[in-house]
Amino acid sequence: MIFPHIPWRIIFSDKFIATFTLVLFNILFVPIEQGAFSVVKIGFMGICPLIFFAKKPIVTKAFMLGALYWIVCYTLSLVKGEIRFSTLGFLGMHLIMYITYFSFIVKGTFTLDYFTKILKYLILAYGIVLIGQQLCVLVGLRNMPLLNLQNQFFLSITKLPALTLEPSHSARILTFAMLGYLRCLEMAKGHTIIIKDLFDKEHRVVTILFLWCMLLMGSGTAFVGLAALSLYFITRKTAIYIIPMIIGLFFIGHTLEIRQMNRAVALAQAASTGSTEEMFEAEGSGASRFAPVLNAITKTDVTQLETWIGKKSMEKDKYWWKRTDTKIYDQYGLIAFIISLVFIYSCVIRHFFSIETLLYLILLGFTLGNIYYAWGCLMIMTGVTYFQKICIENDTIRISQHNNSIKQ
Repeated sequence: MIFPHIPWRIIFSDKFIATFTLVLFNILFVPIEQGAFSVVKIGFMGICPLIFFAKKPIVTKAFMLGALYWIVCYTLSLVKGEIRFSTLGFLGMHLIMYITYFSFIVKGTFTLDYFTKILKYLILAYGIVLIGQQLCVLVGLRNMPLLNLQNQFFLSITKLPALTLEPSHSARILTFAMLGYLRCLEMAKGHTIIIKDLFDKEHRVVTILFLWCMLLMGSGTAFVGLAALSLYFITRKTAIYIIPMIIGLFFIGHTLEIRQMNRAVALAQAASTGSTEEMFEAEGSGASRFAPVLNAITKTDVTQLETWIGKKSMEKDKYWWKRTDTKIYDQYGLIAFIISLVFIYSCVIRHFFSIETLLYLILLGFTLGNIYYAWGCLMIMTGVTYFQKICIENDTIRISQHNNSIKQ
């Protein structure tokens, strides 16, 4: 077999490394990486400090806030006498990886067109791989390494992992990738994207494969992501047909007894009661992500020391995620949580009241977790936010130049 020759200067270029970083954390190739704690990803994060210093390092806000967050987490863990590499060590590695990626972004490594193409081809790759997996399962093939199938225990025609470890991971990444794609198109065209735009010749295949993945890979998280993304298209003019369309899709899914959709609906109904116990009874997996947020809003006691520095037993409690009384900041406390939000809204998300915030809340749990897909999603939004700021700056310059020409 003849492999294509790639010059070393391209491999060591800023664009290649930044692209590799973004793609690596938005996929997981099971035959090589095996699990969420991938040797490939860990190895790459291990060399990120070398890459950072070799590529003309700059002190960015991601560097300052990321370092501050890790130091605070380390100090609080030290005070509580609970330090494990599997938490603090991996957190530090993810942060230095993100800081390296962020430095490439702010240096202008990507153009808007190139970044849009990365998201486009990422969505296409997910769709093509999923269809290949579905065809394999239909003919009885459960072990096809090239298509990310390795006889996983959950495999069926209605539950396939696409390009990650499991369907729910793919759903999160695809939701953020599609929102990022919409934002990029919006900036390129200079107006809000409507549904009709997504079905024109240029974007039709991307849209169809995205919907194919979200509806057919077998993830309740996908239906939650679709519901959140639909908010992008709802305006006063479009609400009259988009809202009934959404209701109709959920009604069809319920009628056809699509199990993953029913799980999402059951969780939403339980969440409306405000009871975390009912949420866990309705859908334990989803509740483990939403309940800590709800508890933080309704049960925070600022007079307790552990509220600010975190619970002492968190490092040793292997089943904390099953408990109905956990809060989003239990691990390191409210101080670290506040710093993490400053980090997110300085580097990753531009506006607090936005669809990005909603996705960060319902799909990533409003935290900085030690899981690959979370950082992959954050890197997608980081690129989007960078280009949004560039567009605003360019608009400001054009307005200023126009005003000056009028005065002259």
